[in-house]
Amino acid sequence: MKKYFYIVIIIILTWWAVKPLFNPGYFPMHDDQQIARLYELDQALKGGQFPPRWVSNLGFGYGYPLYNFYPPLVYYLGEVFHITGVSLITSIKIVMLLGFFLASITMFFFVKDLFGSKAGLLAAVFYTYAPYHAVDLYVRGALAEFFSFVMFPLILLTTRRLGKNPNLNNLLLWTLSLSGLILTHNLMVFPFSIFLGIYLLFLLGEQRGKKNIGKTIIFLMTGVLIAFGLTAYFSLPAIFEKKYTLVDDILIRELADFRLHFVYLRQFWNSPWGYGGSLYGLEDGLSFEIGKWHIIMSLIGIVGAIFLLVKRKKFGKELLLFSGLLFLSIYLASFHSSWLWEMIKPLWYLQFPWRFLSITAVFTSVTASIGTISLLKKMQSSFFQHLILLLIIAVIIISNKSYFQPQGYLAVTDKDYTTREDISWRISKTSFEFVPKGIATALSDIETTQVDIKKEEIPKKSYEVAGNIKVKEEKVIPHIKKFSVDGEGGVLTINTYNFPGWEVRIDGEMTAINDDNKFKLITIEVPAGGHIVEAQFKNTPVRTAGNLISLIAWVGLLGFTLRLYKIKRSLKIV
Repeated sequence: MKKYFYIVIIIILTWWAVKPLFNPGYFPMHDDQQIARLYELDQALKGGQFPPRWVSNLGFGYGYPLYNFYPPLVYYLGEVFHITGVSLITSIKIVMLLGFFLASITMFFFVKDLFGSKAGLLAAVFYTYAPYHAVDLYVRGALAEFFSFVMFPLILLTTRRLGKNPNLNNLLLWTLSLSGLILTHNLMVFPFSIFLGIYLLFLLGEQRGKKNIGKTIIFLMTGVLIAFGLTAYFSLPAIFEKKYTLVDDILIRELADFRLHFVYLRQFWNSPWGYGGSLYGLEDGLSFEIGKWHIIMSLIGIVGAIFLLVKRKKFGKELLLFSGLLFLSIYLASFHSSWLWEMIKPLWYLQFPWRFLSITAVFTSVTASIGTISLLKKMQSSFFQHLILLLIIAVIIISNKSYFQPQGYLAVTDKDYTTREDISWRISKTSFEFVPKGIATALSDIETTQVDIKKEEIPKKSYEVAGNIKVKEEKVIPHIKKFSVDGEGGVLTINTYNFPGWEVRIDGEMTAINDDNKFKLITIEVPAGGHIVEAQFKNTPVRTAGNLISLIAWVGLLGFTLRLYKIKRSLKIV
């Protein structure tokens, strides 16, 4: 029990962050697509599509390859619970619950590895109750970004362990943690890599002149390559096939232009709480506070870092580095870094510079906790050390727990979120960047791009016909549309966007697709007589290559893990 003491305490202290998740029903949020995305994943898997890419009801009922581009890990996790009979809403709420618990635990283990269990406990509390943590879930509902809070400390922990001790076990953990972030929130991979790269250089610098440095570099590079292989099935299409979508029109221009979403320095200290959106200037509808006590205790942490450095203590340099990374994360979220954003185009896809606040939460937690504990250790009385530690934890929770609640609660069930009408209209209007480039678009009243569609144009069935033909649905699942057609000939329009990978066969023979219409729908000429028409969403060369690379990587990793386990057993390590 002693082994799990701190884990139990952390879970208990997380209660005020997760308490709203135990209310019945659901709650409003900006990204109100979570239930629909899980439902669409579930339908794709039930249809035999693996890995799932195409979903049927999003994209205004015409479907699009959501999981070709959107990281799937949190929805895979939700599906694990849903297939056991748990509702979609409850499954998503369990993922949210795990997101809080696992983020706290990974932060605990990272800081424990640095400075001991008490510092780890304090860091876990700071991290859990960072105001932006509440914004991400209870205001924005950005589930994937919220879950990346789990991955950041985990990657730093495995990086540190591999950097200090390059062995096969640490290589395995490093590889899996990198893969986890790619499949959780691919947009955060590049910005986080900036900080990870600096930390890696520091760790390698610490090993300068040691025998293991060459081995460490090889292991680090190997881990990156394996992580790429494990996630290639997703990352290759996401990179090379986005050109077929509206992503560049929607995600880096107009209201998502990064130039509109920098944070003013004063907002880091004081930013009114709200459930609205991000605006240009100081009148944002949501808060960008780092947390007053997070800032105060981080400054104390910097003092602690200087103290450790002067005393030539073991962790002085490392803590000072984390302090520098903290300031870098704040800088990259602020207007002062706009010149850098203009130069580095991959940052544009992040859309909102204030997303760096998730990384700020990492380094405020590390800096504040280690610095504070290093100063507390100077006290002679163990009783007063523990008393002050408890007071700090209480102050952090009490001063921030009010943020961890939604705007309200909704008495809803799965049915309210999974009707075709709701997904194909209300949900589809909030996110349509993955529809194919070339469909009809128009400017909204506020001069933003939107799909030029009216509610009455949403398809009521899977096909339309022109000419004297009769059509019977034989099989209609997300990635396969099969019909029996009979008559004097005519035009069959399948109410599905034409996207690279769709193929249509008439009686087993490939036929040409004509998508020269308003929504680039799959349209074919059907000759007279009785025929079987089948449209199927297949892999492009990029998807095939990604699938093959990932298959080889996962099989290899499984074989490697089993062999490592056998070696440990033979040595009586496990």
